[in-house]
Amino acid sequence: MKLQFVRICGFQSFGVEPEIVDLSDLTFLIGPNGSGKTATLQALCRLFSFDPNQRRLRKSDFFVPHNETQAPDLRALWIEAEFTFPELSDDENEHPTIPTHFGHMRLDTPDGVPRVRYRLDATIGIDDEIEQSLVYVLDVDEDDAPVDTAPVPRDERNFIQVHYLPARRDPADHIAYGANALLGRLLRAVNWTEQRETIQQLTTGISQSLTQNESVLSLSAGLTKTWKELHKGQFFTQPSVTFMANEIESLLRHLSVSFSPGHGEQLVDFSRLSDGQKSMLYLSLVLSSQAVGRAVLHGNDDSFDVEKLRPAVFTIVALEEPENSLSPHYLGRIVSSLKALVSDPKFADAQALIATHAPSMLRRVEPTSIRYLRLDESRCTVVTKIEMPPDTKGEAHKFVREAVQAYPEVYFSRLVILGEGDSEEIVLPRLLAAKGLLVDEAAITIAPLGGRHVNHFWKLLTGLKIPYITLLDLDVSRFGGGWGRIKYVAAQMKKQRPSDVYLTDDELQTLPAWNSPTYKILQVEKDPSYKSYIANLEPLGVFFSAPMDLDFSMIKAYPDAYGLSADDLVVPKLPQVKSVLGDSHHDRLQYSLTDRKLFVAYHKLFKLDSKPKSHIEALSKLTDAQLLAAMPKSLGRMADFVIAKVEGLSE
Repeated sequence: MKLQFVRICGFQSFGVEPEIVDLSDLTFLIGPNGSGKTATLQALCRLFSFDPNQRRLRKSDFFVPHNETQAPDLRALWIEAEFTFPELSDDENEHPTIPTHFGHMRLDTPDGVPRVRYRLDATIGIDDEIEQSLVYVLDVDEDDAPVDTAPVPRDERNFIQVHYLPARRDPADHIAYGANALLGRLLRAVNWTEQRETIQQLTTGISQSLTQNESVLSLSAGLTKTWKELHKGQFFTQPSVTFMANEIESLLRHLSVSFSPGHGEQLVDFSRLSDGQKSMLYLSLVLSSQAVGRAVLHGNDDSFDVEKLRPAVFTIVALEEPENSLSPHYLGRIVSSLKALVSDPKFADAQALIATHAPSMLRRVEPTSIRYLRLDESRCTVVTKIEMPPDTKGEAHKFVREAVQAYPEVYFSRLVILGEGDSEEIVLPRLLAAKGLLVDEAAITIAPLGGRHVNHFWKLLTGLKIPYITLLDLDVSRFGGGWGRIKYVAAQMKKQRPSDVYLTDDELQTLPAWNSPTYKILQVEKDPSYKSYIANLEPLGVFFSAPMDLDFSMIKAYPDAYGLSADDLVVPKLPQVKSVLGDSHHDRLQYSLTDRKLFVAYHKLFKLDSKPKSHIEALSKLTDAQLLAAMPKSLGRMADFVIAKVEGLSE
């Protein structure tokens, strides 16, 4: 059994246009604050929560448009959950999910997978009275709207249970003997037949021993005398002080969870655990309860009364912001535990959702398991899946997957700068800081992607509606550089960003080759009779480190900070040119003599030595004023573009 999707309309931050949340076995919900992550988890709670209180709709659950001026007479919401049953093709294992839902399964196509759809409808009037109903959707029209439904009986609703673990997780409510407590429900279903008589004898003995105390006897005698003076009836004539009832249920009402060993004491009650430890205990109770229910349903544990336990055939764990009280290494353990819960093909009886703000949780998560939530212009939640390159075995798919796993901060950014490598990560924050913009405070992420597959990242970020700026190396004279870089960017913009007009098809076809002997890109850019191909890209958010790369631009702008002396500025020989431009380079004379004299120092600082080390040492010597005075022009224009872009973005 699998929860295929949830469709939400008019619930909390979800507007009047239905929004679909497509789910996998383990789904991660990410997005800015207030974007609808908690609303998604609570929508599931209103359908199937283990706790009856969480199934009850509130007035605040009904969506209110941000520009509403007058309240309507009636508000409405609905939530749909559609389940499919891929386990029907499993002939080896028994699945309790099938018989419990067989009567309501529907097929969309003769060879399709059977499905069951639940729908919660609710309305609220001007008197704040809420009417709600949960039904099976038996048939739909061509617009997928229900045309035939049937009420969901209470016992069938309990076949599915959602365990919601909110951001603040206190297990106290579930360490009790109540019917709605996890531990209490388990203990109420235990078969106590063998222990009941023994417990009765022991508790009777304890009570008798305590009542023989002289003070207790004196108190009982005084109570009896006073009671008889006031009460003259035939019954209840003999009061006595007792200390323990002989029913096992009375003992169970005093249950707790204790841990040993403690610091200086043998047992420590759970109430003294830290917030993080309480969170782990809460999750442990949920997972243990699910494991017991699974064992009982499959006949592997007969110590529980099935009729009293009424285990769910399908469990959904909804975990909210586990990073709030847990250190990063615990987060990995939690994800591993949930993966183990949902990934066993023998059972197919569980799924999990995690709402998180922690990039560390996403470093080992498949991007296809992530759902990105944001608010649109009308302040309504919009849900987006991560768009990956279609060829799952191709190099582009692998590269993009590994890149977003390495830099999951892009999901939480107001603005992303797509750069070439490690140098951009170090240099750009310092240049922006010199201009008064701190990247951390502005929620800017610099993602070094090597300039490869930039088209896929444009598509990914465009789909997520995350603004981005691209900084690439012009790589004049290097193989495929110069005009080759311009042509690549222009071609990808036509595919991925057709609304951004840069070059027509004819103009793209007439671009010179990267090694054109006639049209040298640096000369064309300086010639006023030609348009500037580089300058025309900058308003579209694409910048180039020219003439070579960011490293070269920095030593050219700040030679003293990088330790360059007159002895370092020498005309390079051919082997030294090749070490910088590559064996397949074309026409090193495109660089001025002054620029070529930097090749030897460039090779020493950035080829033989560490790029991060060289940049960190140089930047530590420069003041903001010095950085601003000599900042490379292309990087300065990019920094100004970033600042203007951030000022126009909402939080």
